[in-house]
Amino acid sequence: MAVARADDTDAPAPVDPPRRRIPMALVTWAFVLLIVLIIVVLLVIKVTRGSTTVAPPPVTAAPTGDVRAVTSIPLAVFDAVGAPAPAGPGPAVLGSQPPLTIGGRTGVVFVGAEFCPYCAAARWALVAALGRFGTFSHLGATTSSADEAFASTPTFSFDGATFHSRYVSLAAVELYGATPSATAPAGYAQLHGPSPLEQALLRRYDTAPFVAGTGTLPFIDVGNRVVLSGDGVGFSPGILDGASIGQIASELSDPSNPVTQAVLGMANELTAAICASTGERPTALCSSSGVIAGARRLGLA
Repeated sequence: MAVARADDTDAPAPVDPPRRRIPMALVTWAFVLLIVLIIVVLLVIKVTRGSTTVAPPPVTAAPTGDVRAVTSIPLAVFDAVGAPAPAGPGPAVLGSQPPLTIGGRTGVVFVGAEFCPYCAAARWALVAALGRFGTFSHLGATTSSADEAFASTPTFSFDGATFHSRYVSLAAVELYGATPSATAPAGYAQLHGPSPLEQALLRRYDTAPFVAGTGTLPFIDVGNRVVLSGDGVGFSPGILDGASIGQIASELSDPSNPVTQAVLGMANELTAAICASTGERPTALCSSSGVIAGARRLGLA
């Protein structure tokens, strides 16, 4: 028997397996994905580092106890206050306008600015009124501008706030902050722009013949039944002068206090406007004497 040796030169050379080539289509797609990834990275760098838009600092959170005090005022206090005659023009009742709904619920729209003293006053009445229909989260605490009339009026801020209710949907925007800016056209740095809905309502109702001024802040629309603009809040921000948010919140449990009468009197009117848009629901609230007084003051059926 012949035996082959390891160094036998006559033995056949081993054959390497054929190499598998990567399909050109796969190479092309990998190259395209790499280019797209590079573009995305460059765009992110440009947006985060090269943008001239400065994000506003987060608003200071309102103390939980103060929010609870304003949004859980006993019904008896509202009823005792009723609807005193406003010191200003008060809200305007709209006639024959299409109902305003947001997400299938009565829509309440607030457009304001943190520098604005009448916005500061209006937020007290609106927070107290809406607190009867639902709950707030992330309400801020701020003051109006120190460079405006009724300087540094303490108030809440709706910037970043949310509202949850079975009956009402709130759309609120703070257009400007409270710190003066020499480069901003309005004199204050812009925080946000109005949504298309908010812009449409401003153009439609924040002008004659519905309200006295044009483009005046604050602007509040309750279901397209009642609108409030500027000093239509019905009381002067000066009544809040010299107090803190905590002091004002604690005073709202005393129906004989002038601050309580001003804030809750307007809150009863806003509540009546909401009830007129919700089909008088919830019934226990909408049939209370304070809300009925607010409806009579507004001339709502």
